[in-house]
Amino acid sequence: MNKDFAKMCYFARLETGLSVKNASSLLNICERQLNYYESGQKNIPDDIVAKMTKVYVNPELGYEYLRQTKTGKELALPAINMKGISSRTLQLRVCVKNVIDVLSKLDIIACDDVIDQKEVNDFLDCMKQIQLLSGACVGIRLFRQIKKIRTDGNSTDFLDNINLNF
Repeated sequence: MNKDFAKMCYFARLETGLSVKNASSLLNICERQLNYYESGQKNIPDDIVAKMTKVYVNPELGYEYLRQTKTGKELALPAINMKGISSRTLQLRVCVKNVIDVLSKLDIIACDDVIDQKEVNDFLDCMKQIQLLSGACVGIRLFRQIKKIRTDGNSTDFLDNINLNF
């Protein structure tokens, strides 16, 4: 894995309000090991990433981890916007518009079931827009409300009772 993913794990832990001590306890690893992972000094094993995804309530970690693996690269998993829901929604709208704009070009290319040499660049442009739309859709799907803990200890996360498993 890379340092960017390690940093993502670090920030995911901070967003949940967990200390290194608490997180390492929940992940069943020692504090030093978590520090190594978060600093990018050691690769994070699959099972620890899976635990982080659950403990930090952050499905984006698991997705980004898979996206960076050899299998994820072979699947051409799209990058996702890691910002807030408003940014992700705007990105989705822009991507939908861009795909609509290239659909007529794609229709012309595909109508004969052949992509000839002079159509390749236009086809690749269409595929790029579709890939960006795919990433925007995944970004919306993987969004999670960051839990804010009130002074009385209760979560203010309105998504707690909503089942998002489609």
